[in-house]
Amino acid sequence: MGDHESLRQAVRWLGERPPITAEKIAEAACRFDLSPLDEEFLLREFAEEIFKDNDLQGQ
Repeated sequence: MGDHESLRQAVRWLGERPPITAEKIAEAACRFDLSPLDEEFLLREFAEEIFKDNDLQGQ
C-alpha cells in the first residue's frame, strides 16, 4: 500500500457511514491500521462535524 492509502481508505469508509463521530474515527484507525498521528489528523479534520453532531444529540 502507498504511504497514505490506509488514510484514504479510512476517509472513504467514514464518508460512507455518517455521521462521523470520534468513536467511528477510532474504529477506522483500528480497521485500517492507522498511526496515532493519522487518527489525530482525522479528529482535527472532522472536529467541526463531531462537535456539531454532539450538540444535536444534546438538544
